[in-house]
Amino acid sequence: MKFMCECGHPIYDSTDYLPYKAHLISDQDWFDFLDEIDHAIEKSGPTAKDKEKALMNIRSLSTNLSKMVYQCSECGNMFFDNNSPRLEVFRAASDSPNKTLLQSAHGDQWKGFLYGDWVDDNPIWRVKGYITASSLHEGKQCDDRVTLEKEYYLLFNELRDKSVLRSSILRKNGTIIHTWSLD
Repeated sequence: MKFMCECGHPIYDSTDYLPYKAHLISDQDWFDFLDEIDHAIEKSGPTAKDKEKALMNIRSLSTNLSKMVYQCSECGNMFFDNNSPRLEVFRAASDSPNKTLLQSAHGDQWKGFLYGDWVDDNPIWRVKGYITASSLHEGKQCDDRVTLEKEYYLLFNELRDKSVLRSSILRKNGTIIHTWSLD
């Protein structure tokens, strides 16, 4: 999904972990959601299949109960997707709104991701290499593999040392050459 804010700034919803997107659950539905989590923990059954079914029920319920909310990082406008053909927009009451209302409660300490991809022959991309990370406002493009790997490992070490990394993957032509995870 892509749409334009009234101020002219584009808002993209094409990946996960967006700092300007949130899933909103009505207070009327919140306790039903918590009850389903309690049920999954306490009464899901002893087998892995029982637990997987309970988990999938929670995921399904969270999707059905939530509305998507987006905030423009330029002007602070909020957009609510109520599963209707148009988004509802709400404007800030002040001239200097908080433009990070939808970011993680952990703020700058939120543990994000790092991905690096190199493709020798990619007709879709104009460049062969690309690095994206939750901490970067824009991805980094690289025209040679050595530079891509160097930039990836520099960023990997920096984010890991700051304890703000949950996972990372570096791929070359679809083959994983480096992976790391907190788990």
